[in-house]
Amino acid sequence: MSVINQMLKDLDQRAPEQGQAPMPAIAGRNPSTLKVVLISVVVLLSLNALAFYILDLQDRAAKNIAMQEHKQTSQQKVSTQATQAKEQLLVKSNLKVKEQVPEQTTSIPVVVKQENAAQKLTLPVALPVKLPVQVSDTASLKETKIIIEKVAPKVVIAPKIAKMSVSRRQLTSKELVAQKLVRAEKAVNVNEITKAEQLFEEILIIEPKHKQARKKLAALWFGRKSYSQAVNLLSQGIALDRQDDELRLLKAKIHLSQGQHQAAFNTLKPLASLEQEEYQVTFANVAQKIEQYSGAISAYQVLIKMQPYSGRWHLGLAIVYDKNSQFPLAINEYALALTKADLSASSAKFAQQRMQALGE
Repeated sequence: MSVINQMLKDLDQRAPEQGQAPMPAIAGRNPSTLKVVLISVVVLLSLNALAFYILDLQDRAAKNIAMQEHKQTSQQKVSTQATQAKEQLLVKSNLKVKEQVPEQTTSIPVVVKQENAAQKLTLPVALPVKLPVQVSDTASLKETKIIIEKVAPKVVIAPKIAKMSVSRRQLTSKELVAQKLVRAEKAVNVNEITKAEQLFEEILIIEPKHKQARKKLAALWFGRKSYSQAVNLLSQGIALDRQDDELRLLKAKIHLSQGQHQAAFNTLKPLASLEQEEYQVTFANVAQKIEQYSGAISAYQVLIKMQPYSGRWHLGLAIVYDKNSQFPLAINEYALALTKADLSASSAKFAQQRMQALGE
């Protein structure tokens, strides 16, 4: 605007002085000059506006660039500060752990999955990571946890699978015999005789002196009338232990069942002084059957020694004396039998009758 004012001022100064007549040529050119001036003014204004617009655009662009540079710089500063803080924290935590607690290398199992077209395999991989054994400070514990999370990769701890190992222990001969004996007795209870016999035989192979298995096996064979097998089995047992009265008594009964009184007597005679009631009663009866009165007398004397209060043993001895024609001894034993309270009425009556008959 100052340029326009200067131009108008110059025009005023060029105007004709007062009292002078205007020149025709100059008067005719005034409208053209004014037009030129106005155009020039419009052009200048347009140029000024364009210049201001261009300057404004440049200023805005510069501001945008500056803002972007400032934002990037701020982000870099923040990232740098965070990295420095982490490094300082790592150094600080390592120093604390080294000063307070010794390090121990612990293997953390890492599950690495390998896949192929056929199957998926999960393989445990041991990743050594240094861990503090103890951390007393809570802050140090948190810092250590952060360090481990940053340093160590994420791992998947495979769960421990409980494994049951089955080990076979060889049974001792004693344990094996006990096991077979239980099975054999169960087989007898359910009437599986063949299975029971087989188990008893196996026991005797392992332990030939097993008296219970031998007796039960002999009884099973006797039950199915395999007399010779049963007698042989018992004879083998007696050969192993000649003082075994149970095997001798069982063998004598098998002989008696077949009417073999002499064989039964021979089986029992080696233990004639044994103080066992059933054994001596059987021996006394067998001896009388074959008129071996000395054996019967010996048997009743053992029984009287065992049970002196019993009248039936005195009565039995009196009968043996009576049969062997030893009448005075028989009368004496009849009298002793009558003094005992366990005689039945019929036995007492028989003793009195024999005493009267022998006294005559």
